[in-house]
Amino acid sequence: MLNTKPELRKKPGIKMFTQLAAGIVVLMLSSTIMAESYDDRWYAVPSLSYIIPDDKRDAEEGFGFSFGFGKPVAKNWNVELHGIYDSLDLKTSNDNYLQMGAFLDGLYIVNREANFSPYAVLGLGMIDSQLAKNNDINPAAHAGAGFMYQVTDHGIAIRSDVRYRMDFDDRNAAVDSFGDWVVNIGLSLPFGNRAAMATAASAALIPVAMAPPMINSKVADADNDGIPDDSDNCSNTPAGAKTDAAGCESDSDGDLIADSQDQCDSTPDNVTVDNSGCPLDNDNDGIADYQDQCSNTLSSTIVNAMGCEPDADNDGITDLRDMCQNSIGTKNIDSDGCSLNEVINTKAYNFEFNSTELNDSSKSVLADIATRLKAHPNEQVEIIGHTDNLGSEKFNSKLSEQRAASVKQFLVEQGINESQLITKGLGAIKPVADNQTDQGRAKNRRVEMFVMD
Repeated sequence: MLNTKPELRKKPGIKMFTQLAAGIVVLMLSSTIMAESYDDRWYAVPSLSYIIPDDKRDAEEGFGFSFGFGKPVAKNWNVELHGIYDSLDLKTSNDNYLQMGAFLDGLYIVNREANFSPYAVLGLGMIDSQLAKNNDINPAAHAGAGFMYQVTDHGIAIRSDVRYRMDFDDRNAAVDSFGDWVVNIGLSLPFGNRAAMATAASAALIPVAMAPPMINSKVADADNDGIPDDSDNCSNTPAGAKTDAAGCESDSDGDLIADSQDQCDSTPDNVTVDNSGCPLDNDNDGIADYQDQCSNTLSSTIVNAMGCEPDADNDGITDLRDMCQNSIGTKNIDSDGCSLNEVINTKAYNFEFNSTELNDSSKSVLADIATRLKAHPNEQVEIIGHTDNLGSEKFNSKLSEQRAASVKQFLVEQGINESQLITKGLGAIKPVADNQTDQGRAKNRRVEMFVMD
């Protein structure tokens, strides 16, 4: 804690601090004439501070603010001059502990070109400490580390650091110095634009008699795409990439994938593409989704230009499953794609929606068919179930098999040998009417019976 009636003594080191600070200022001014490829604009740094005081101060944690003014002087170095104002409450009285001061800092920037860059800071200065209407000016120093994060193309950056500050307060014989922790957060606000400031700074510091002849300087173009940085909306295009007037990579087919990365550079409008700029092909059959009429074929299946399995004889049975691939024009085929000898009249036994139950009319017709089959015990009959197109393919396939099984069960109950009857379900792939109407769907919910060869 500061003594409110200090015994003033000669403060050692003030002359040394003053000389060292003056040397850093000279270095800052002289180094601006060096030509290096970095952003060398002057900038301001307004910041808020949170102070954790030395226990020896007997003060509460408090807040303050600072305002800095600085400039890059080399590729990895900045020099800053900033003032501070801190206010702390004493634990043992109602007095405020005020500190005002100025520091000259050197900052080492790890990677100035990156959006996120850590830095280290070391600074010297003077602090005027005021307590109970007494004040004293002392040398001070601080060191710390932090980071900058650029948030705009202009160069505005969020900046935060933690510093350990030594206040060489020698008014109390028992305490030579105080060590405080200071957490700062603020903004780095550059002035002007990069190209203009670099030219102006050099011209201001080089005497006219020493200035070299005027030479047409090259317009700043960081990504070498031929578009000046102050007009470039895409300042990080790859070297050699073709760009438009705004400095952005060309996208000839408008699919939001730049031509340099687009492996399919003629995609039609409004077609969804993957990261390589090619149309999606979810079933991996080699036919893009927007052209694929059968979008669930297996990746190993041979398909035609429409993305569907081939059906050479157009009988509704794909070639892979078609045991009779020459049944062109044949009206009645079985599930293997082969023609059937005779169709048994089955118009009377259609089914209700999502049902496998036979009504009285259907049972009457099936009873007549049972009489016929008893008279021809050597005939083998295929019973094929069908559905409308409502529901999934898997569900309809199972429902059609259940309808065929329902008819078979009735015939067996009528005395027909079970070995005469074969059942299959074709789902919705063989409609006999329009599935877009209620009447058409009702006709498609049916069972057909065929006499086998």
